[in-house]
Amino acid sequence: MTIECPRCGTVYRRPARAELGADATYRCARCRHVFDVARDEPAVTEDEETGHEPEFTFEEEDDAGVEPEAAPVKPEAPPTARGTSPARFAVRSILLVTLIYAVASVYLYTHPEATREALRGVPVIGTRLTETRLHPSTIQLSDVHGAYQRVQGDRLVFVISGAAVNNSPVPVRSIQVEGRITGAQEQRQVVFCGAAPRDVQDLSLREIALLQTLEPPKDWALAPGEQTNFLVVFAAPPTDLREFTAEVVAVQAPSRRV
Repeated sequence: MTIECPRCGTVYRRPARAELGADATYRCARCRHVFDVARDEPAVTEDEETGHEPEFTFEEEDDAGVEPEAAPVKPEAPPTARGTSPARFAVRSILLVTLIYAVASVYLYTHPEATREALRGVPVIGTRLTETRLHPSTIQLSDVHGAYQRVQGDRLVFVISGAAVNNSPVPVRSIQVEGRITGAQEQRQVVFCGAAPRDVQDLSLREIALLQTLEPPKDWALAPGEQTNFLVVFAAPPTDLREFTAEVVAVQAPSRRV
């Protein structure tokens, strides 16, 4: 049997299961019109002109006359908010960091005492951050001389020794002296004044290397006009050593106690 849409005249083949109910509701696939069909409509078995069964399309409502629910549609992702692209976010972040750095730099420059007090509260390294560095020229080296010496194990080393005089108007607590020897290759060694032994002849190379890394005690200080000895040892000096020098590379004043 066939059914015809009363609005557009499209002909459909009625499905066999529609015979079970007389009040079935149908929807036209072409014009989307919903209509009811009586059971006693004539059946069409062949096309009257061609003698062949016509081709039909069919769309049926459910038995209650309600359209089948559509398949769920995945919601589209919301468009990216304007002005929040990765490139703009990176530019804004850089500008913000630069602004914060500029403001902090101005504050640190205009409030040195407050900055020093704040840095002094940093654990472990706070004292070092607040130490006042003096110009190396405030310390004068005197009686500088160099010579080869024999140490334990019959090893030949080169020693630069002398005295460091504090010519600054304030006490200093840390003086670093750099010794340099020149031959086929140049060698440099930095030591702290006030921590080196006066003689190394009875020491091994291992003990010498350890002593040259020591710093003076925390309560050590060199008052204005006073002097202290230094000793720089080169464990493997070149055989064609031509010259040696020594100079002060760093000076620190004691940090002010709170």
